[in-house]
Amino acid sequence: MVEPRMRRPVILDTDIGTDVDDILALVLLAQAPEVRLIAVTTVYGDTQLRARMTRHVLDRMGRSDVPVGIGASETLTGRPVWWAGHEGQDIPDLDQVQVDASNTAIDLLHQAAREHRGNLDLFAIGPLTNVAEAITADDSFTASLHHLYIMGGAFWTERPEHNIKCDPEAADIVFRSGIPITACGLDVTERVWLRETDLPRIREAADGIGTLLEGQVRRWWAFKGENANQLHDPLAVLPAIRPELFRFDQCDVRIELNSHEPGRTLLDLCGEGAVRIAADVEVEAAEQEIIRRLVEHG
Repeated sequence: MVEPRMRRPVILDTDIGTDVDDILALVLLAQAPEVRLIAVTTVYGDTQLRARMTRHVLDRMGRSDVPVGIGASETLTGRPVWWAGHEGQDIPDLDQVQVDASNTAIDLLHQAAREHRGNLDLFAIGPLTNVAEAITADDSFTASLHHLYIMGGAFWTERPEHNIKCDPEAADIVFRSGIPITACGLDVTERVWLRETDLPRIREAADGIGTLLEGQVRRWWAFKGENANQLHDPLAVLPAIRPELFRFDQCDVRIELNSHEPGRTLLDLCGEGAVRIAADVEVEAAEQEIIRRLVEHG
């Protein structure tokens, strides 16, 4: 195992609490032996509630060392926030969880970028408002990041994806920033699933986190009226630690801002562009890898 000080420092920026894939990505990243989670920031909607959820999960995992930053609740241009309404349900004593309000998302992002200049990886698995604000508030932030991993976009699919269309103006800033980016869009994430047959292994996970994860999975399934879910956000973590499971293309990405469907991700110069985009994935291997990492520690 890599020594903790030698692991690359990473931050997760998340809209945890609606789709269950955020909490699964949080657990996967917190347990990944290849990286060192140094902070989590929340974005979009009730970011204080999202921060309490994050704090609860990290504390149950024994990761009280990881600070949680409360981020932007509104979009850059005031676009309406979609809120499912079940966020935080079935998490015990959530109203008693305390989060240090002085740790704002932007402060944590800027501080980490300064302290780990050139070595910090950022995983953005929600709308890109926090990342855009970090870019515009400090000219040095862009050059300080080692890599940005995004769950967002639908690059070969003719429709906008949720994380991008929630704040397309923020996505436009991020994709034009020059930060080295790897993006996993719906083209690959919609193919990777968590199923009923996977839940016994998750439920039996150590340290009591398994029962919480199963409960949140079933809460999402009940909301959707389904008995399986796509693993969008956990899959977007894997290019950083298992890139051999993917085939990538290099393209420039433009964000549609003015059409009747803002948030579409449009591609130019494929084969020589600036953004590394997941074009294909070994589906079965990715599914097995995600489940393994959720139930194993280290």
